[in-house]
Amino acid sequence: MNSSVANFLTKSVGTAALGLVLYDSHIAGKLEAPKYEKNHKAESLEKHFFNEQKLDSPSIIQATVKKSIFRHHVDENLSGFFTNIIGYVKGFGSMMIKNSIPLALVAGTILGGKGIFSKFCGAGLLAYGGIFLAQEMFGIGKE
Repeated sequence: MNSSVANFLTKSVGTAALGLVLYDSHIAGKLEAPKYEKNHKAESLEKHFFNEQKLDSPSIIQATVKKSIFRHHVDENLSGFFTNIIGYVKGFGSMMIKNSIPLALVAGTILGGKGIFSKFCGAGLLAYGGIFLAQEMFGIGKE
């Protein structure tokens, strides 16, 4: 096979695999973002609710202030925007870590130049994909 054709095919496999890894990580981030936001909001409201319920002294002013602070935390949405972003980053990052083997092979394929290392990484990506399909479709190697 011509060297330029082999190089093109190797880079194509690497680019396709990179797209799959990024897409998978993006979806994981989208799924994690609302869960993280809801959990954070629930924990925050729980903390403020219990703080509102206990008074250090029998002061009506302190009770009113604590109730208004709790109502403020129930109604505010700005923190949800930021915790949503944090949840997306956590989900995206965790999936990138789970896909570290194909990501390393992608880096070797795309950044490896035109030499044998790039072709070796491309073959590794194909083997990794083949093993994945064999495990998922036929149950080979799964317990």
